[in-house]
Amino acid sequence: MAERARTYHHGDLRASLVEEAAAMISEGGAASVTMRAIGSRLGVSRAAPYRHFPDKTALLVAVAVEGFRRLNQRLRGDGTGASGSSVERLRHMGEQYVRFALENPAHYRLMYGREALARQDHPELRQAAGALLEHLIGVIRLHQQRGEIERADPRAQAYVAWSAVHGLASLLIERQIDPNVDVNALLSQTTQTLLDGMRD
Repeated sequence: MAERARTYHHGDLRASLVEEAAAMISEGGAASVTMRAIGSRLGVSRAAPYRHFPDKTALLVAVAVEGFRRLNQRLRGDGTGASGSSVERLRHMGEQYVRFALENPAHYRLMYGREALARQDHPELRQAAGALLEHLIGVIRLHQQRGEIERADPRAQAYVAWSAVHGLASLLIERQIDPNVDVNALLSQTTQTLLDGMRD
């Protein structure tokens, strides 16, 4: 522990606190996170976490903001698996959204799930969530202009698309879907059905 604690003095304690909080949420939910417990797990003094976060809520906000940052980066990057010039980009974005949720359930629950924080109380959360939505709206608008999907209110279409992938992600995370189901096939079918509907 002492060796880990010495490393944090070089400036990465904040990132370690966020990472450790996410791990604790995965293990026992947001209620399991306390400033004292997280300091103990990282092998630092009780006062050390407070030098970066005034309280637990601020730490949880940071976990959620980090989740939005990672998801935004993932959806904007080449990892979407389709060319930015292809309407298939929308389907791949949907797939990446669900895969992100499955790989980062703690972040996702604080972003959109049952433990989500109230965005009206945290401007940085509103900004992070808003940037993600505006990116999706922009992609939809682009493909509308190209005649690849129907011309409708792009914001409304974004909400429909988001609702579909969020619903699937939540059901999978909360284990409400038969564990024997082929997740890859279900994900592909969901996003393809969504894209087909937008093309009508």
